[in-house]
Amino acid sequence: MLSEEKGNSGFTLRACIIAVLLTIFLLATSSYIALKIGALPWPIIFSVIVAGALLKFLSKFMKGTSVHEINVAQAGGTIGGLLASGVVFTIPGILYLQQQGISSVYLPEPWILGAICVVAGILGVLLSVPTRRMFVEEENLPYPSGTAGAEVLKAGEKTGKNTYYIAFALTLTGIFVLFRDLFFPAGLSIPFAPELGLILTLYPMPMAIGIGYILGHKASVNSWFLGSVLGWFVMIPVLAGIYGIDAATGSGIAKDLGMGFVLGGGIGFFVSYIIPRTKKIFAPMFQWKDSPWFTKYTPLFSVIAVIVLTLAGIPFLASIITVAGTWVMVTVAAMMTGETDINPLEQFGIIIGLLSLGIFAIMSMPLGFLPAFLIVCFVSIATAIAGDIGHDYKSAKIIGTKAKDIIKVDMLAVIVAGILAPVVLQVIMTAYRSDFFTQAMPAPQAQLVAGSIFGFANPMIFYAGFLIAFIWILIESITKKKAPVLPMVFGIGLFLGPVLGILLAIGGIIRYYLDKKKANVYAAGVVIAAGMMGGEGIAGFGAAALFIGGVPMGTALWSMMILFIPILLITFYFWKRKGYSG
Repeated sequence: MLSEEKGNSGFTLRACIIAVLLTIFLLATSSYIALKIGALPWPIIFSVIVAGALLKFLSKFMKGTSVHEINVAQAGGTIGGLLASGVVFTIPGILYLQQQGISSVYLPEPWILGAICVVAGILGVLLSVPTRRMFVEEENLPYPSGTAGAEVLKAGEKTGKNTYYIAFALTLTGIFVLFRDLFFPAGLSIPFAPELGLILTLYPMPMAIGIGYILGHKASVNSWFLGSVLGWFVMIPVLAGIYGIDAATGSGIAKDLGMGFVLGGGIGFFVSYIIPRTKKIFAPMFQWKDSPWFTKYTPLFSVIAVIVLTLAGIPFLASIITVAGTWVMVTVAAMMTGETDINPLEQFGIIIGLLSLGIFAIMSMPLGFLPAFLIVCFVSIATAIAGDIGHDYKSAKIIGTKAKDIIKVDMLAVIVAGILAPVVLQVIMTAYRSDFFTQAMPAPQAQLVAGSIFGFANPMIFYAGFLIAFIWILIESITKKKAPVLPMVFGIGLFLGPVLGILLAIGGIIRYYLDKKKANVYAAGVVIAAGMMGGEGIAGFGAAALFIGGVPMGTALWSMMILFIPILLITFYFWKRKGYSG
């Protein structure tokens, strides 16, 4: 038997409870973070620290815990973040089209979206099992986030101190962003920017600095920041000065060019990397020998998925294309995540969505906007789950935890997260509806999905960006040399502009300096960065939930402040008591 049966068990009732609580927390906070920042780093370190702290606390009153129990709890806890990305990277694109005056598209009913989330999540977990055999066991791909999580798990004696790092970063960040949203919620406009053809607003987001640290120098500085500078400080002013293009039109051109880079880079990777390895990548999908018993029912569940998609309003043929495409794309996602630590899940969904639209167009049959969005959402969720569960499998392999325990807890977590995802999305969309697709909440992936389905304002600009990135990736594949700039991340920088680019660059520069001068503090930096992300996510989502409950937004923000300040004081008290301050 393979290692589903080997290793040490950590699947306990309290591990499952903590996993569910963590997955709900990360579902809410990650949804908010992804919409605000246009990116969502894998929250495995955060989940490891929190799960470890909770289990060690409980072990004072119950039986002791183990690294395997912590491994299981954190693995299930991270599922909420994955499922959140699949939803918020796609469905808000419907709201974007509505803002553009397209009244023929409407948001799905909550029960429909919930069914899509649950079924896509379960299928993603099931399809992750054969890809685990190939990419974790046989190929032994690095899965950097999973490896980092395992290192934190092994350094269990540091968990206590890291817990305080997270608490300090989380509470201080929460207090800062609550003050920000109370006194300058729209940010600070730069007065001379319009004269240069720019629309710029200073909007400080601590979590962006944290994300820049986690992404590292190459992604945050060389790619994201560079794209934002070239697009918004070079291209837009040139267009304004030479052609007299106004700021709004210039920024639209930069955004469409950036989206072209993002999609072109993803397709280029698929063509240059995946297609030549078709047999090696996809063969495990049909090797059922020695797999857990329930994986043999994956084909049957795929049939159930087709039925659910059809009942959700997607034509039967498109439902078949969606599920078949998911089988292909989850394998691509697993390999890409294992090698690059990047999972462009919404692009996998766009590929299958465009394929469905193309086939229906050839057959002169209408597909409709809502079914197209649901298709993209379904594939995005499944690829997010199946691809990034590889990090959990990797950490389990290093630690020696049973892979079957990871599968079981992830299955439980994905059902809970899938049911609650529509509620979380509704809370955020209701509370922050006026902020959507502004600098405060740009949601770039949702705009990319909407543009891919309906069309872009500047299609030739989009195609130019697509072609440049596509050729770029092909050249890298042929020459076997990687450029110091990541084209997909460069495109995101073009799209989002310099405000986020500068903040991410700060985090990336801090990471670069520490890697060179004080490499031993990397893990502590990741923990603090995760706390910064969590603090802004809790503050934003908590205020939104209170607002939906009938509390005025100003009162909601002050209420969250009342929650954060005592936690900060309590944290400081126990920090001193433990003697860490010395």
